[in-house]
Amino acid sequence: MPAQSKLLSAPGFSRTLGHPNPLWMLLGVTVGVNFAFYGFRAFLAPYIAQAFYAHLTAAQAMQQADVLATGSLALVYATSLLGGYVADHFLGDTRALWLALFLQVGGIAVMASSTLSGFELGMALFDLGAGLAIPLTVLVGRSYGPDDPKRDAGFTLFYLAINFGAFVAPFICADWVGRHYGYRYGFLAAGLGILLAAIGFHFGKRMLGHVGDPPEKYRGPRATLYTLLGTLLLIYPTYLLLDKPQLLSGAVYALLGLLVVYFVQSGIRSGDKVQMQRYIAMLLLFAANICFWALDLQGATSLNFLAKDFINAPFDFSWFQSFNPFYILILAPLLAILWPWLDQRKVNPSTPRKFGIGIILVGLSYLVMALAIRYLQGADGKLAWWTLALSYLLQTVGELTLSPIGYAMVTRLAAPHETSLAMGGWFLAIALSYDLSGKIAAMTTTGARPGIAGYGHVYWLLFLIGSGVGVAYLLVAPWITRLMHGAH
Repeated sequence: MPAQSKLLSAPGFSRTLGHPNPLWMLLGVTVGVNFAFYGFRAFLAPYIAQAFYAHLTAAQAMQQADVLATGSLALVYATSLLGGYVADHFLGDTRALWLALFLQVGGIAVMASSTLSGFELGMALFDLGAGLAIPLTVLVGRSYGPDDPKRDAGFTLFYLAINFGAFVAPFICADWVGRHYGYRYGFLAAGLGILLAAIGFHFGKRMLGHVGDPPEKYRGPRATLYTLLGTLLLIYPTYLLLDKPQLLSGAVYALLGLLVVYFVQSGIRSGDKVQMQRYIAMLLLFAANICFWALDLQGATSLNFLAKDFINAPFDFSWFQSFNPFYILILAPLLAILWPWLDQRKVNPSTPRKFGIGIILVGLSYLVMALAIRYLQGADGKLAWWTLALSYLLQTVGELTLSPIGYAMVTRLAAPHETSLAMGGWFLAIALSYDLSGKIAAMTTTGARPGIAGYGHVYWLLFLIGSGVGVAYLLVAPWITRLMHGAH
């Protein structure tokens, strides 16, 4: 059977609790990967400011840390475009993910370096490995047949696995190891999670059988060797992008532009009007994805600094990084029940409407913070912890109306032979969001309003932007829905 036919057919795996057995192995890998990523993300910006920019003023150190942190996190997603192409056309999903996990282990170890250049080299290696890890999401989808009714539930479990790793990680990597023994050791604690994921996948990948196999002519070891050599050659150029934020920003925008051109041309070349219109719908939803995450990702930068400097809480500021995944673990199963319940009553919002609702909710989360800063400051100039907790709750509900559905949406709107590349594009949109979020975060410390007032001014603007864009998507939702041709 040709490789492409295998991708389109039902895999026929044995099942546990109604889901294909490889899913449970992939969920374990997902927990380890996200434990690592969210483990060091929880302290990344404050660590950079303290470790590498302590010679600057506090405002300047925060600005430099915001730019470098969001740049490095943006590359985690931007490299997914290249990784998705390599997985689709050369390595296959299984080999690409196996190589990616071990590259990321090495990257996190080097990030524990005491020098800025060493940290950036380690982040470059981690970012390149993360790009090759894009097949983890794709393999979850390919574990199911194309019409399997359990597919959406499988992606919900995948999203829960992401957030279980993200929930646990800040307590261990940031609060326990980082705060008590030094944040450099927090990187090593994060690396342990991905090392366990790599070992688990090494022994569990045989469960996938032929799913995720490379094209016939690339099944020998040569493709893996060439990919590894290419990765090593790309470490220094990637390091330069981290060291020169303006170059990185331009590269992300250029890649996104090339991606738009590619999918438009692919739709035209296919000669399939339905596929062409589905790609247009996908790109419009990518734009909504960019807007949502540009606002939401302040949690890694300005909201993290706000928690550290201006929030009164009976716990370490890093605990706030666990609020979002904690809310998701509680609310995701409820929403997974809500959508089918609404569907039975024919009132389930379409995918574009859910995207609009998500953007409005993230906008409202900043209204909470703007009003709290204006009216609820204590005598010490700080805010009660529940104000930020409420803001994160609104962001989480918005995320759940958009992000899990987005994963499934990409696998349905993209042509089967371009699914990994399209998923790479979804993550590239998040990379652009990180770049925008860094610029937004820098505004909180570089404007005319000093201290907490600067945060309040920026958060009021984010409320206005989120509300306006969200309402616009609600209005155009029927048109985008028609372009999707039933791929919901």
